[in-house]
Amino acid sequence: MARSVSCLLLGLLASASALSLGARAAPAAAARGCPTMMAAAAFRTGDMVKILSGDDKGAVISLDRKTNKVVVEGVNVRTKHVKPMKEGEQGRLLKREVAVHLSNVAPSDEPAPAEAAAPAAE
Repeated sequence: MARSVSCLLLGLLASASALSLGARAAPAAAARGCPTMMAAAAFRTGDMVKILSGDDKGAVISLDRKTNKVVVEGVNVRTKHVKPMKEGEQGRLLKREVAVHLSNVAPSDEPAPAEAAAPAAE
């Protein structure tokens, strides 16, 4: 009986020490540079941005803050082949912009297209 109690106590101590080690390991992992969430984007829908890996520029169509991706007008256009769904209907090619990661985008100095088209009020 005394032996089973001592084994039980040793098991409890081992599990408690594992829990405390886990709590200490988290700050150490953060100090080592483990990946963390990026800061919130400084972009809004309609802002002009420049793609860092090329000469492309465009307006932001949409933002996904959860995945840190941006859809930019006229950039990263993909073609999807759509099959006809009904008899007599023709298939078509659907072109649409695909998201780009925030780290590949920088704000542009050019005004947004809506701002450039608006006349200056004086």
